[in-house]
Amino acid sequence: MIEEFTEKFYRDPYARELVSKVLSCEPAGNGFAVVLDDTIFYPEGGGQPADHGTLRPDDGNGELRVTDVRRRKDGTIVHFCDAPVSAGTRVTGRIDWDRRFDLMQNHSGEHILSGLVHAALGYENVGFHMGEMITIDFSGPMDWETLMSLERQANGMVYRNLPIAQSYPDEAELRELSYRSKKELSGKVRIVTVPETDACACCGLHVARTGEIGLIKCFSLMNYKGGVRIEMASGRRALSELTRRVDQSIELSRMLAAEPGHIAEAVQRLRGESADKDRRLAEVMTWYFAAASEALPADRPLQILFEEGLSPVETRRFCDYLLERGLGAVALVLSRQEGGWYYCLGSRRVDVRAHAKALNANLSGRGGGSAEMIQGTWAAEPERIREVLGKEFSDVRL
Repeated sequence: MIEEFTEKFYRDPYARELVSKVLSCEPAGNGFAVVLDDTIFYPEGGGQPADHGTLRPDDGNGELRVTDVRRRKDGTIVHFCDAPVSAGTRVTGRIDWDRRFDLMQNHSGEHILSGLVHAALGYENVGFHMGEMITIDFSGPMDWETLMSLERQANGMVYRNLPIAQSYPDEAELRELSYRSKKELSGKVRIVTVPETDACACCGLHVARTGEIGLIKCFSLMNYKGGVRIEMASGRRALSELTRRVDQSIELSRMLAAEPGHIAEAVQRLRGESADKDRRLAEVMTWYFAAASEALPADRPLQILFEEGLSPVETRRFCDYLLERGLGAVALVLSRQEGGWYYCLGSRRVDVRAHAKALNANLSGRGGGSAEMIQGTWAAEPERIREVLGKEFSDVRL
């Protein structure tokens, strides 16, 4: 075995405060970079975000907020703070324990699930990010049923309250050891092991026993780059998300007048009712188009109709209706919207797209489309629209 990593957060990941000496403090961006002789603050790495917290000088001169922690290439750990502190000062560092424990729970939960996926399917964890949700990218396909089976196994490991161990094998031991890693490693390597579940090279922090994870829950599964991406959470974060979703379910059940366990059926019923209403509305709109177009002169090459309350889809349907029945070589239907008009301009004979730029420039609008139909918005008065369209299509004949 080789020497263990020596920082306090590795020696005791449950330590919440530590008295240290400031070795240096330099300006850095909008704050200050502070180096200590020992630290409990974990620096960002291995997919795990950095600790946050405070440094309180022993001389009583205020308190520094630690907003980020990074490890330099030479191994030095730098604490980014919002205020300076003199070199040589003794400070008490206190980490945001709730944040730390949340990250430990989620990192440990990810190891268990990734280990089980690797054992069952042979897939590698090729991407890992700890944001609001924990995302894991695996190197092969998976369906939801398989994921739920692996989730049940993962929670079984939680219930057994297994110890999570760390070890530092030397190069000879490392060559003989079966463990997960994104790349071949040598030298000083830390292996995190969950009995019967996983062994993985990792520099992150973990809970001491699986029971402290509390809960492992997967929330989504999607195809991603030839494999899958899973969203999951563990511990308090998983409980918080489940609580949020239960609250949503209760509110939806109230709105739908359905029992919480029958929301899907209620939504399916509403979808069917909505589809029936859409069909009936489409029939009504067709009758309206027919009635509104009866008053149009059949010999007019340019037909312009100003309407109220039509949606963009209905405006397009009305324009199509006029063209299909040969009511004009060019048809324009407009529906009022805030600040102007939504328009649909079409023709079976004229390339209307060729006129779009000039029309939009003259009518303070924008839009485009195909040679047969353009759509968009204009901010002009009806008289101005009639005038511009009349000039633009003055040579159009039936």
